[in-house]
Amino acid sequence: MLSGWHALLVWFQSVLSGMASPGVIAAVLALTTLLLEDLAIAAGVALATQGVISWGLSLAAVGGGIALGDIGLYGLGMAATRVPWLHRRYVGERSSWAREQLVRRLPSAVLLARVIPGLRLATYTACGFVRVPLPPFCAWVAVAVALWTLGLYALSAAIGQALADRLGLPPAVAVALPILVLAAAVPLVRRARQRSLRSAST
Repeated sequence: MLSGWHALLVWFQSVLSGMASPGVIAAVLALTTLLLEDLAIAAGVALATQGVISWGLSLAAVGGGIALGDIGLYGLGMAATRVPWLHRRYVGERSSWAREQLVRRLPSAVLLARVIPGLRLATYTACGFVRVPLPPFCAWVAVAVALWTLGLYALSAAIGQALADRLGLPPAVAVALPILVLAAAVPLVRRARQRSLRSAST
């Protein structure tokens, strides 16, 4: 699985490196976060390491794309209120209680959903569904995305530099590897946890 991620990253980098305009590269990185967030982060770090685009532009493009996707989930939740059976089931007293809980715990809900795999879709769409006020939601999404993106960039750059020094890997590949390993490990851990839960229940 990791070799497939690596091949995809190399192809993605070669396509982006062939583009003359850093603005176009940034736009492609931002759009890629909507499909494959991990690949966009890995490519953003690799391209910045190569000097194809600046670190600031790379961070802004990837972080902006991720934030746009998160706000899109909020919009998806709002749109779901127009689905009649969802509206009948959840809008009313339950919606008022859920809204109150989310508004009260919005910072922790948004921050935890950003770092815990599988929680973001449910949390962010729920915020839109119960109409949590949009400005504070967007503000906390911006904080969560900034911390997440900066943290992954810093981690990837630090580990990648060590890998490049010790293993002689090309710097662009070395800095992308930690993100690709993380992306491959998360689904494996999730499957292992689901298998253990199923075996425990039988």
